[in-house]
Amino acid sequence: MEWRLNADVLEVDAQGIVLADGERIASSTVILTAGVQASPLTEQISAPRDKQGRLHVDAFLRVEGQPAIFATGDVARAETDDLGNLALMTCQHAIMLGRFVGYNVAASLLDVAPLPYRQINYVTCLDLGNWGAVFTEGWEQKVTHVREEAKKIKLSITQELIYPTVADRKIAFETADPLAPFV
Repeated sequence: MEWRLNADVLEVDAQGIVLADGERIASSTVILTAGVQASPLTEQISAPRDKQGRLHVDAFLRVEGQPAIFATGDVARAETDDLGNLALMTCQHAIMLGRFVGYNVAASLLDVAPLPYRQINYVTCLDLGNWGAVFTEGWEQKVTHVREEAKKIKLSITQELIYPTVADRKIAFETADPLAPFV
């Protein structure tokens, strides 16, 4: 496996990949992960950003320098913990960011104390088709479950947390709680 960071891709074909500088990397399998950027809609907001265009936010997800504006999901550069880890542009972080920002927007309207966003538990779960899945925990991505056991976790994540199978108001309000357990 070879990693090429910040490399522009010109072409992918059956023999491999051609980089923008003309270099060809021969391969029968190419896995390409492309960078992501925050929505350009946020360019209307005068505030600090990171190189992905995400707005810097405080612990309560208010945009720095704009205390009446909250940001969440892919447009928020938010610290997940006190160790300097940042929320990634993934559904795992977006769901929790959404829980906290929803609570904090309501809290600001009701003059209630906001909750600082924290998401200490970081996991990854990669579905590998019929083989099963791989589940990791922590920023060091320690493998804790594989194959069928990890596949069950992956199905639970997608079918219960991301795409619930039933529309139920009680369940929706329970899962919107920023302090409710998540993965």
